[in-house]
Amino acid sequence: MPERPPMELVDTLESLGLATAEQVARMERRVRRLAGDLPRFESVWVDALAQARLLTPFQAAELNAGRGRRLRVGDYVLCDRLPYPLYAEGYRARRVETREMSRLVVVESRQSDSVALPKGAVQFSSNENWDSLPLSTPGTDLSRHSSPLVCAEPWKDGRTAAEWMVQYGRFPGEVVLEIARAMAARLAEWERSGVCHGDICASSLLLTDSGEVDLPWPGLRGELRPEEGYAHLDLPPEAFETIAPERISSGTPPTPAADAFSCGCVWWHLLCGRPPLAGGDALSKLRSAEECRIRDVREYAPDAPPPLAAAIASCAWKDPRRRPESMARLSAMLGPPTRDGRERLIAALNRSGRPAVRLTTAARSIRRSKNAPIWLTAAACCAVLLAAIFWQFQNGRPNEQPPKQEIAANNLSVDGSRPLAPKTSQVEAHTTTERADANADGKAIVPTSYEQPEEPAAELVLSGDEPVRAATIRLRDGQRIRAPNGRRVVVLVPPSGMIVDRENVCFENIDFRPDPFPSQPDQSQNGLDRSTAKPVLRTAGEAALVRLLAGEAEFIGCRFQYESGLAGGAAIRWIHPRERETAAASLPSGRVAMTDCLLDGVESGIDCRTIGAIALRLTNVLHLGPGPLVLLDHYPWADEPVSLAISQSTLRDAGPLIECFVSDVDRAVGEISILAAACVFAPQGGMPLVRVHSVQPPRRIPNAMQWNGQGSLVAPRVSIFGWFGPDSRQMIVDESELSIAGLVRSEVVFSGPPSNDPSTSRLIRWQAPLQTADPPGIAPERLPRGK
Repeated sequence: MPERPPMELVDTLESLGLATAEQVARMERRVRRLAGDLPRFESVWVDALAQARLLTPFQAAELNAGRGRRLRVGDYVLCDRLPYPLYAEGYRARRVETREMSRLVVVESRQSDSVALPKGAVQFSSNENWDSLPLSTPGTDLSRHSSPLVCAEPWKDGRTAAEWMVQYGRFPGEVVLEIARAMAARLAEWERSGVCHGDICASSLLLTDSGEVDLPWPGLRGELRPEEGYAHLDLPPEAFETIAPERISSGTPPTPAADAFSCGCVWWHLLCGRPPLAGGDALSKLRSAEECRIRDVREYAPDAPPPLAAAIASCAWKDPRRRPESMARLSAMLGPPTRDGRERLIAALNRSGRPAVRLTTAARSIRRSKNAPIWLTAAACCAVLLAAIFWQFQNGRPNEQPPKQEIAANNLSVDGSRPLAPKTSQVEAHTTTERADANADGKAIVPTSYEQPEEPAAELVLSGDEPVRAATIRLRDGQRIRAPNGRRVVVLVPPSGMIVDRENVCFENIDFRPDPFPSQPDQSQNGLDRSTAKPVLRTAGEAALVRLLAGEAEFIGCRFQYESGLAGGAAIRWIHPRERETAAASLPSGRVAMTDCLLDGVESGIDCRTIGAIALRLTNVLHLGPGPLVLLDHYPWADEPVSLAISQSTLRDAGPLIECFVSDVDRAVGEISILAAACVFAPQGGMPLVRVHSVQPPRRIPNAMQWNGQGSLVAPRVSIFGWFGPDSRQMIVDESELSIAGLVRSEVVFSGPPSNDPSTSRLIRWQAPLQTADPPGIAPERLPRGK
């Protein structure tokens, strides 16, 4: 007998216009196949509808989380979440009456209440109390329902410039010139209508396959956020990449001069492949913007067309009076859009390398065949080589050695804070320098219009034949410490850890382990800080594998492991700055990045004893505990924002994701921003994701935490926020008081029991629908194997 679908689900789908009762009933066979011997839960019906393309993955996730009614916003039904804008929630939505697709911005009541609607606003809808602001552009609706503020624009298929650069890198110079011309022409039209965009960045620059350049939602950010500066650090760092200096120092609203500065930064970004303003968090971005030290774009992109380079230079002045006085003037400097430029833009946006992949795959198949003669294999390889050369000429200029300035640009880090160390050894780097272009006199040729690129940071390749004691390693700023290619190096550290007191040091493929038989006394343990030669006080529980006394460090492919039978400690104990008394008023900032790392047997992953704004970037990290992944010695104060961006990582049978201690619950607290993408959180039983220790209940802290899940799974019966009082009893905070988006509760099944072999922590079964078929959590093949 066919089983009926849940009536509550059917009513919700019909009210949203997503599916009818008949369509849901026809899913019965698919539901039976999906559920097997299990009961036909409502989530199974939702999964069946998602497989039948009647629901989008985002809609299915919202329905499974019990937020199906929230998919209806006024006259619209939300279909997918958009990665932009960065200052509000963006969605792809469908209008219920006309079924037309729209690009939607929804601002919650807490932010929209501060937007003052002008007098004389016209009625938007006759059956609901909506008021609308004056339309900034044709076809744009800016409306307020009972609580949220809604802005809708007609939908255009395309992707942002930031998304394109993630896949293909920087844009060609002629293509950027065409984009700049189209942007300037559009902004000049809005300027004549009295509209200032206010949010021009690579994440808001939309490019369609037909070569159209669009900047959605002009004027909206200025209405929602008329002031920007150090008191408004509630956005990700990318939202401040193009902000004008005067908006930070004076708190002025968006102006045409500020838009001109943003245009120069965006075009610089498209040409060089990275933002012109350095910084890994919102605070450091604002400082870089206020200082406004932007280098000549031709140093990093010599192919920049002269008109574009001149326009960028005129827009990048710190003084707004020295920038173009209007968008019309800026458009005149660049010239009008051309047909040839648009064709180049279309060709760049529709580039693909699939033919080369298919030919290479065919050649490998012929080579593996036992019946294929050798001459046929050789002929196939020659054909592949000729096709690859022909493909390069068809899609642009042939492969050539890039200029030295371009090499310098490609060696810059993502946030522009320092040049990345090359992957060659010191001998190779020295040989390459000796082979530099020279004239007849033997002197190197340096273009007069550019400065000589800085020498890359030194690289230290450790011997992998036997373990290396940490005391024998001498560090320098910007140095890369790595193992030989294809091998790993064991570094034995004293009980207090290897002292890293140099800035921007990067460790690659290093196994940090405690030294069971130290060859010399531990100076730090004896009360002497080796980096400052000052006595320090040591207490119990000070053990660590790495003692970081610098503002920035990076760890790639490293393993932090305490052997069984040895007293555990922190993987990284981060003490920054060292002079805490004098640095309290300077608001320092710091950044620690971990990629493809394994943490096993540690009392804490990153023990932060810091002052100021800090940013933690964790990618493909497996944390097996038993302690927390991030430990804060105090909850950040109002001027100490904490940013945790964790992606493709797994927390299994460990402590909380974040644990901190609060001494004064009445003091103004800072914000902890957590961006968790494609992660799996399965801590020990009864352990929350965030644990706070304080004498009194922390009333302000739950409202100061911003959480965005983006496809991350949380095991059932795991609470989000827990408070531990003086009696060590845990109290769970109601999740409705927290700002949480994107986290999905689901049963998670791993491939094996917990061990230091990453393959046993691969996720093999989960119940929640996700946007992709790839399992969340770690990629074990990229992680070091334990011993």
